[in-house]
Amino acid sequence: MKPALFYDNMTCDEMGIVLASKKRGIDLETVDFSTFINILGEKNSYSPVIDRCQSKSRRERASFLIEEQGGRVINPFSVEVLCNNKIFTINRFTKLGVKTVKTAYVPFAVEKEGDKPVYRADALNRVIREVEGLFKYPFVIKPERGSRGRNVMMINSKSHFETILKKWVRSLDSPAGFLVQEPVSKAFDLRIVVSSYGDMKHNYLASLARVPSSKEAFATNTALGAIPVGVELPQKARDEAVKASKAVSQSIHILGVDAIPEVSEDIAEKIISLAEKISLIHNDIKKLKEEFSSSVKLSIEKFIKARERMDAAFQRMINTSEYMKLKETLENALESTNLYFIEINSRPDFYINTRNCTGVDISEEYAKFIEASL
Repeated sequence: MKPALFYDNMTCDEMGIVLASKKRGIDLETVDFSTFINILGEKNSYSPVIDRCQSKSRRERASFLIEEQGGRVINPFSVEVLCNNKIFTINRFTKLGVKTVKTAYVPFAVEKEGDKPVYRADALNRVIREVEGLFKYPFVIKPERGSRGRNVMMINSKSHFETILKKWVRSLDSPAGFLVQEPVSKAFDLRIVVSSYGDMKHNYLASLARVPSSKEAFATNTALGAIPVGVELPQKARDEAVKASKAVSQSIHILGVDAIPEVSEDIAEKIISLAEKISLIHNDIKKLKEEFSSSVKLSIEKFIKARERMDAAFQRMINTSEYMKLKETLENALESTNLYFIEINSRPDFYINTRNCTGVDISEEYAKFIEASL
């Protein structure tokens, strides 16, 4: 059987895995799963497999079929199912004692007749009453399967909530409702990468802080403009992140564990103020990110040259006194903060922000999985 990388959208992360595998002498075949015709019930010719399909539905099906047909895959089907739905993940956190925010699942969605949303007023009002009995304004609502900060909203009043509910149409991100969560006083969030392969030990790899670029910004996802900062976590926080990963996986995996540190208002203001000072240089990086992301469609040589330009821009930001001060402030805050774990990403982005800001190349971990499984 051949080692392979399954994808449906080749990004710089997957190209990084290909290069890391090549460096180790691994002949890794790349398979576009979106056009891969699989005869059900028959064995396939690929194992071990790195499943990096961007579509959550495709990723689940790819892992299921690989395992069912005798292969070994990272991440396994059971892990994908738990990670791809926030309801499942948070329930596991609560059940296994992982610190998380108060969360309610609301199985309400508006149907559509043609292009017009249709709802029953009595059902909508009942949802509002029930939620108001459990949560005070403001609270957060989010889709159960969403990613990159899409449709994550802070609800500030009853009228705001009613307006959003009237438009909350059933979708792929929220096929059966949405989540309501208590907000945490925060100025940034964390993406913590944890791996397990070979000896099955859960290993902390790296941590990236994601800081909004202004006071007005709510979402801390780097896809929405947040500033990435590599930070060293205290041992307690590392252990908690490993515990969170164990809540969804007792087997092989590479996971991005997302956590919110609770900080005081004055610390939050200081962090945002420092982030604003480096937002201009980060804007230059964002432009190069787009160029680098597009370079995956070009030759390896042009991809590497685009990577060099982007890496150099990151180094300019990282070497500024403002970035160093922000990093120091974040790490000092993490020494005494409470961490609330909110979700786990089974396909973490890593090749741009994490690799540059932490110095840890997660593509090397994927290549190690292939070596350990051959």
